[in-house]
Amino acid sequence: MGLYSATLKKKTKWLKKDVLKIEKEIGPGVITGGADNDPAGIVTYTTAGARFGYSLLWVLLLCTPFMIAVQETAARIALVQKKGLASIIKNHYGKKTALLVMSSLAVANIATIGADIAGVAAVIGLVTGTNWLIYVIPVAALVGYLVLFKKYRVIRKLLLALTSLLIVYIISSILARPDWFSVLQGFIPAHIPTVSFIIAIVGIIGTTISPYMLFWQASDELEEHKTILRPKDIEVDTAFGMLWSNIVAMFIIIAAASTLWVAGINIETVAQAAIALQPLAGQTAYILFAIGVIVSGFLSLPVLAGSTAYAVSETFGWREGLNKKVFSAKGFYFTFMLSLIVGSFIVFLPVNPVHLLYYTQVLDGFLTPFLVTILLLLSNNKSVMGRYANNRKKNALLTLFLCILVFLDIILVSQLLGIF
Repeated sequence: MGLYSATLKKKTKWLKKDVLKIEKEIGPGVITGGADNDPAGIVTYTTAGARFGYSLLWVLLLCTPFMIAVQETAARIALVQKKGLASIIKNHYGKKTALLVMSSLAVANIATIGADIAGVAAVIGLVTGTNWLIYVIPVAALVGYLVLFKKYRVIRKLLLALTSLLIVYIISSILARPDWFSVLQGFIPAHIPTVSFIIAIVGIIGTTISPYMLFWQASDELEEHKTILRPKDIEVDTAFGMLWSNIVAMFIIIAAASTLWVAGINIETVAQAAIALQPLAGQTAYILFAIGVIVSGFLSLPVLAGSTAYAVSETFGWREGLNKKVFSAKGFYFTFMLSLIVGSFIVFLPVNPVHLLYYTQVLDGFLTPFLVTILLLLSNNKSVMGRYANNRKKNALLTLFLCILVFLDIILVSQLLGIF
């Protein structure tokens, strides 16, 4: 009995060591990937599944290696330079360029914050049977409280926990009883590329790979006090985070396709998606979907406001970081709270946050290829990166992704000008 107890203690000790090792290796990449599936993104994925069934799943599969390459490159550059992305852009391309990038990012982020707060509040109101508007301020206030009064380690653990809870979407999707043969077919491009189908592709890629993710992960890597001497850790963390992000997104599309698409129902908000899901997939799937929206909101809001605060602080040379005390990084925390306040204010305006989100995604659609171009130039500059410069494989992925983004921008401009 004593031998068994000693063996069990040893195994438990080894297990704890393994868990601690994994916890140290993962972080910014996983949190960034999880935050990508925010309520606004859920609307995009659910709408895509409701309108086109399983036929857009291949887009997410295609996005995954591009996401990993872009995010890992941004993180690697930040760690080599020991500066955030906005600081690096300012140092190498001038303050005017940094101001333009920062302003565009802030506008898009704040509009997304408004859409996300509206989504979380609407679902809470739906579950509780009360007016959803009364939850707008409490949701923003809770996020602000956690960031202002809790230590970085607490925030980090909370964000990682919320990221793992996104598994509810996978369970919800399985409960919707999809046609798995049709799901597999969705990973093969076979749909006739109509204008609306191409626009849906633009929406998915724009939602999946957003500029705020680059700024957040680059700065969060520095918060973790990681070193570029172990670049493999960054690659593993980023790959795991982006893979998890897109697996969750795929299951959101699958859930929508197996219920809303089959029933011929279109939606515009996450609340409508939850309501439609209840009679089609059952009470359990409905509750899990609602929980997922709330979890994703509380995960994405600190990341969106945080990436804005990082970009603004780095552009103006302010002290920044979630590991700093409020009084020692006043500008950073002021920007963080202002982003939440303005985002909350947008919810009360006579403007549909989802429609506003669409136009900010157009803005992101032009900002992302510009940032990818900067990443390509910096990551191949030996004087900047030294022996950590890009290899051929990463250059090929980033160049191909840039070409795809430019093509999609042409589609967006054509749509706005009424050519299509």
